[in-house]
Amino acid sequence: MADRSSDKALNEFLSEAQEIVETFNRCLLRLDEQRASGSRDPDLVNDAFRSVHSLKGLAGLFGFNRMTQLAHHLENLLDGLRLGKIELSPALLDLLFESVDLFHRLVAEAGQPEVSRSGGSVSVDDLIGRMDRAVLTQEKSDPEPWGGFDFDPGLLSGLTEYEEHRLRENIRDGREILRLHAVFPLLTIDQGLDDLKSRVKPLGEVITLLPLPSPAGDDQSIALDVIVGSRVKAAEVAAVLAGMAVEIVPVPRKKGRGAPAPAVEAVPAAPPVPVAPAQVSIPSPPVEELSPQEQGAAAGPMAVASASSAARSVDLTALDDDERLAASLKSVSQTVRVDIRKLDHLMNVVGELALARAGIQTVLDELKADRARIELARRLHREMRNLNRKLDELQSGILEVRMVPLGQIFDKLSRVVRKISREAGKEIRLVISGAETELDKLIVEELSDPLMHVIRNCIDHGIEPAAVRRAAGKPEVGTISIAAEQRGNHVAITIEDDGQGLDQQKLVRRAVERGFIDPDAAHGLTSIEIFNLIFLPGLSTKDVPDEISGRGVGMDVVKTNIARLSGIIDVDSTVAIGTRLTITLPITLAIIQALVIRVAGRTFAVPLNSVLEALMVTTGDVRRIERREMVTLRGQTLPLMRLDRTFRLSRRGSTPDRYFVVVVGMAQHRLGIMVDELLGQQDIVIKSIGRALEGIPGIAGATELGGQQTVLVLDVGALVEEALGETEVAA
Repeated sequence: MADRSSDKALNEFLSEAQEIVETFNRCLLRLDEQRASGSRDPDLVNDAFRSVHSLKGLAGLFGFNRMTQLAHHLENLLDGLRLGKIELSPALLDLLFESVDLFHRLVAEAGQPEVSRSGGSVSVDDLIGRMDRAVLTQEKSDPEPWGGFDFDPGLLSGLTEYEEHRLRENIRDGREILRLHAVFPLLTIDQGLDDLKSRVKPLGEVITLLPLPSPAGDDQSIALDVIVGSRVKAAEVAAVLAGMAVEIVPVPRKKGRGAPAPAVEAVPAAPPVPVAPAQVSIPSPPVEELSPQEQGAAAGPMAVASASSAARSVDLTALDDDERLAASLKSVSQTVRVDIRKLDHLMNVVGELALARAGIQTVLDELKADRARIELARRLHREMRNLNRKLDELQSGILEVRMVPLGQIFDKLSRVVRKISREAGKEIRLVISGAETELDKLIVEELSDPLMHVIRNCIDHGIEPAAVRRAAGKPEVGTISIAAEQRGNHVAITIEDDGQGLDQQKLVRRAVERGFIDPDAAHGLTSIEIFNLIFLPGLSTKDVPDEISGRGVGMDVVKTNIARLSGIIDVDSTVAIGTRLTITLPITLAIIQALVIRVAGRTFAVPLNSVLEALMVTTGDVRRIERREMVTLRGQTLPLMRLDRTFRLSRRGSTPDRYFVVVVGMAQHRLGIMVDELLGQQDIVIKSIGRALEGIPGIAGATELGGQQTVLVLDVGALVEEALGETEVAA
């Protein structure tokens, strides 16, 4: 058993185990989609089986026995599924998705050594018992499995149990069974097989590869029999495989079931078509406890092809024997796992380098002022430009490493939608777009809970029951869509449902009943202010709370968590049409460029990715509309905010007549921040602040400027929301 006592070994296990579980989850989601659409891809079940098998071996290596036990019984269930002995029903999918949740809990518990050593609190016995009962319901095999085809007994004897099952399924689907006699050069078999499979796959399924005797006197080639279940006739397959050394022979039927089909020769026997340099990889030996069909798939010359997609191209013809062996031993992986804490440390180091750069720039400015050292100043300026370029490359490189696709959490949300919708008795379709959009790893991790709360509300409050939707002329299946897109230095995530929408009058009435707003003030609320009522703690539009929602403790948590990420939420809804929530977030909260400002003698930093422009105004330019200060900018009204009043900063001396206005924006909202001075731009690293200041709205963190000066960083999202006019809470 591997030593799991070290933090490094444990972290490696947790990272790889979580990655395997997420792969397994994605396979199940695609299986669920295919079951709903009536299509089938046997590779998906195989991928799911391999994921569970890998997790079993990894957990066994580190001595996590409950995880190993669960994976072992899950293997049995998946084995029956891929052999066609168990039907892929909704109930079985529920069981498989439940195992994903249980694996996540076991992995989380494995990350707590003190809990793991005490035996843990997560039980796997109940789920294992239900999986074993599902295995016992396996269907009996078909006594006449070959559908009248006259197969060569030698061919059938070379099939594994899984390959026999796939052959039966293709026959049941009414496909043509073809034997492709192919000859490949030994050194380029990987590329040849990949080419053949890629051409055949759109037309049918490659069931198995069987070795044939090599052509007489040719020890540089290998012959294979490729068995294919084809949706089209042999002539069409021959047209697709034109140019390859392949002969196509349809498998005939037995007498009494129709005349045997004549053989179709797609390409006459010819020298193999030259291909690119060979790819090489060493097949892994069969892992202990592999099923017979997996061992069969790993044996023989076909094992070389199974790993070819992961191998790198190597020109073997230009290498001697020792070099070929060395090339085959090189790692095919081009990635490494990195602890996010190490990236945080590197980010802090780069931030310190940015401070050092600012100090060097100060020295350079002093040298430029000294005419006696002008030549030294020029040389230092050239070196400074080179330093700036390299430091910018280093900064952007680290930021790029920290970026991960949002698909990581969208896959989890798919599982949540399926589970909660079934609990609520509703049929809901989830549509995802923009899953490849990237955000900082830490932001993505913090997004899971807010998005899950929003999805819960969409299912419970938004989507109506099937009978209600049918009466309203809507499809019985509700739709929730999640879309992500990059907008400049921000990412917008839109969650939209086609449900009943938000009733503004009901929201206001509930808020008045709960004492959140004064009845007189309720009449003057704008649509934005009314929709923002859903974020008040304890306010819910649901009459009777249940296990899913209705206690008013979800959306206020969503807003708090998004605000902590310097983000903002916009709500728009139409009764009987649906509701849309748009979450706008910065791409990263690590190293950013900032505009340094001064207000009432205090210095602040404003993230530059939220700054649109800066201008100067006089007190005469400022107007008051409904107790709010405004200024007209290019024909549009821009609300203003005085930081000295917001943060209650005392001023020394008289109030200035002129102000700089820093125009900031989040989503479609704009705000002008009135400041005294603009001190310039600088790269900063936002760091957390102490507990005494972390509750102050409008402050995202702190940073250090040159000369060891610490300043506060403004949270533009929180300031914009405050400027929009939060609804007054009754005292």
